Amino acid sequence: MRLAILLLAWSAGCFAQVPKVLVTTIQPSLKPQHALQLDGTTIVYTTRFGAEVETKRITPPPERWEAFRKALDRDKVWRWKESYQTSMKDSTRWLVKIEYADRSLTSSGLGAFPVRSADKALPRYSFTRYRLALQELLGEPFERRIRSVELFNVKELRLVGTNPGENWASFRDPAGKVHQVSVKEFAGADAMLQKVDTASVEVSVLSRNPAGEWMEEPRTLKVVAK
Repeated sequence: MRLAILLLAWSAGCFAQVPKVLVTTIQPSLKPQHALQLDGTTIVYTTRFGAEVETKRITPPPERWEAFRKALDRDKVWRWKESYQTSMKDSTRWLVKIEYADRSLTSSGLGAFPVRSADKALPRYSFTRYRLALQELLGEPFERRIRSVELFNVKELRLVGTNPGENWASFRDPAGKVHQVSVKEFAGADAMLQKVDTASVEVSVLSRNPAGEWMEEPRTLKVVAK
């Protein structure tokens, strides 16, 4: 009887970490829509592009649910506003709904995301942090793979090594962590690695012009002393 009670308590504790509602949708302009919805303790992940639909079911273990909830609290997603909008072209549309017994959130956006400039209590790149937490919960990318190097601007990173033969470079973030980035991957939140040479790399820094169109500015970064 005692064992049964302990197992029941353990099971209840595990399920307490699973939200009642979890819905996330990301729809980049002219690209497939990626959506997930919670069904019990299983996540239904759907990719849709026109008439083509692909669905998979993922059941995260209890420790991933626990880590996910801790990430939500740490990154203060509960402070997100209900709506974020912009008139910029080629905008990504997104929706997040989360409901626990003690917390809930409904937030959506079109070409705009939760930013620290509008709420100083939020960490930088709050939406990227949420996507990273979601990726760790799923055990695979959601829409695309998010890497922790994307939590920094390229100007905050230092190029500390290159491998031209395999087309990757190493960047050190302000905390001292070194990230390996391959060509055509993000080297920070605002830049993409384009070319790797022996002592330097070429990146394209992404920004929007006043008309809302994406612009790419080429930039060369040189290896610095480790």
